[in-house]
Amino acid sequence: MIIKTIFITFLSLNLNAAIIKHDILNAKFEEFTFKEVCEKLGAKNLELIEAKSESEIDCMGKVFPAINFCLNKFPLEKTLTRAIVDDKTKKVKCEMSASVMISVSCDKTDLKYCFEPEKGCEQLKKIYANRLSIAHFSMLEKNLNCYFAKPYGETLNESRL
Repeated sequence: MIIKTIFITFLSLNLNAAIIKHDILNAKFEEFTFKEVCEKLGAKNLELIEAKSESEIDCMGKVFPAINFCLNKFPLEKTLTRAIVDDKTKKVKCEMSASVMISVSCDKTDLKYCFEPEKGCEQLKKIYANRLSIAHFSMLEKNLNCYFAKPYGETLNESRL
């Protein structure tokens, strides 16, 4: 099994959380052009398309969450985790993964996620592990750790990974 690990040490624009660690297992990406994404999301005029953030695309002034495109494109994909808007390549990447592990620093700005770890992980799930289930969460030192995986009882052989 090949493990792809991504360490991210930047502030997430979506959550304003200090992500310490972001690990994904067996990641697979499907890429789509900005034009294709905007067309599927119902935008009419496609003259000016740009990334609004890492998770949103701006189609001629109308901003869409890119995950909406991925959810519609892969309605049965149980391992769909998130959508990444890549301004450099002008593509949206739909990420699929067998599991995701996120670790967030519980500093002053992120205490709201850490007071109730399960709720904090639910919020992180919406951004980093869309269709996965929370398998485990914990508070270690001053970090919230969330582990997401396919729902219990499903085998890895079911997915396209």
